[in-house]
Amino acid sequence: MPSFSECNVTDAEIEAYERDGVVCVRNAIPDDWITALQPAADWAQKNPGPYDGDFTEEGEDKFYGGQFMWWRNKMFHDFLMESPAAAVAAALLRVDKVQLFYDFILTKEPGAGNPTPWHQDRLYYPVTGPGADSICSTWIALDPVTIKSGAVEYVVGSHKWGRYFGPASFSGGDRYSEANVEPVPDINKQRDQYDIVSWDLEPGDLVAHHVMNVHGAPENSANIRRRGLAIRWMAGEVRYDPRPGTQPLLRKALDEGPKPQTPGEQIRGSAFPVFEQVQ
Repeated sequence: MPSFSECNVTDAEIEAYERDGVVCVRNAIPDDWITALQPAADWAQKNPGPYDGDFTEEGEDKFYGGQFMWWRNKMFHDFLMESPAAAVAAALLRVDKVQLFYDFILTKEPGAGNPTPWHQDRLYYPVTGPGADSICSTWIALDPVTIKSGAVEYVVGSHKWGRYFGPASFSGGDRYSEANVEPVPDINKQRDQYDIVSWDLEPGDLVAHHVMNVHGAPENSANIRRRGLAIRWMAGEVRYDPRPGTQPLLRKALDEGPKPQTPGEQIRGSAFPVFEQVQ
């Protein structure tokens, strides 16, 4: 079982995560890891794997998403096993054990035309069980990030609304139309009715958000790339639920990956390791 020790998360940041459903942790990841991850992110984009996709509309090849890179790239593997990332997630969740769900690189090139739609992560995931509603996502900046380059925006407190929203495709279309639940409100048409927050980031800064938080991102209209490494962390019992309307590539990875999962059973095995705090 991998282990973790120290991280720089404060009590105030833990309280903000619980209250707001999102928090920014500055300098969470040391520079040497960021320097190593930047070329690894470019390698992944040039060598897409079986669970990757292009989210750009009309084939512009400007919004790349890659999943489960650590299964096929040593740098991502070493980062997850040895960096403070697991410790940050465990601290925010107030647990001494945290389980890796998957890693997810998102690269928006300069001029990437399509924004990331407002969405809630929960129903993209083919999971159920007591821990499914508390998954934590840690988004690590690999480049300087501003709102012009596509900084993610979050609706403060939306994780406490008690509502489940149907997934929306990042690249347009209606591939999630079978999810028979209410759509995300049109946040952009009524922004003044919500408390919306985002942060300018430097490489190594980390933003963590709750699985029920509503968030989205504008297009990259700047002249810099926006590379971010998102890692999904689970605590408690999370079971595989390959129901229609969830993310197809996630279902494929859980069905056909190095440790295929059994519907209805708890997600487990070396492809989804549990990290334990060092005493």
